[in-house]
Amino acid sequence: MSPPRNRPPDKTGGSPAPAPGATFWPAVLLTERLVLRPAARADAAAMSRLWTDAGVRRYLGGPVRGEALRSRERGYAGAVGLFAAVLGADDGPVVGSLLVEPESRRDGRTEVSYQLLPERWGRGYGREAVAAVVSWALAEVTPERPEVVAVTQEANVRSRRLLEAVGMRRVAAFTEWGAPQVLYSTGPGGTGGARP
Repeated sequence: MSPPRNRPPDKTGGSPAPAPGATFWPAVLLTERLVLRPAARADAAAMSRLWTDAGVRRYLGGPVRGEALRSRERGYAGAVGLFAAVLGADDGPVVGSLLVEPESRRDGRTEVSYQLLPERWGRGYGREAVAAVVSWALAEVTPERPEVVAVTQEANVRSRRLLEAVGMRRVAAFTEWGAPQVLYSTGPGGTGGARP
């Protein structure tokens, strides 16, 4: 079933299929303050908040409800490419989630999407996590086509700043799901390696 017209597809709770023969998953990434590890059943409360919080979902089509929410709750643990970002240690509190989709609907390019809990905003966790995931994806997921893309609403200034801070550059603008969107891209070496 396709999403309603004004609701963007939210991939941060799904289970993308890895490319044939993919060996990149599961993975654990370490940053200065975070552990990025595959989402697990123990993350249920945080994941549910990410999908239902009006602030988190402001640019993602609004809170997820009903059967769509129950479906996500059943399928997120172990989903290929879905990281839980946890503070400090593997069993620390969840600050958000990130999804790497190897062959997205963006011309088959590797796409990164992310969500953070509101109480963790403004502390640099998003930038730290997205930078690590983009770097990892360039090296491990898509080395033969060194590019990672991300899409955000034009109105989502914080997300646009985050993407620019990790070395991505704006390469396209378009309208989708009833709102102006922006496509960001990067390749190895930051913005110099990006291709539209």
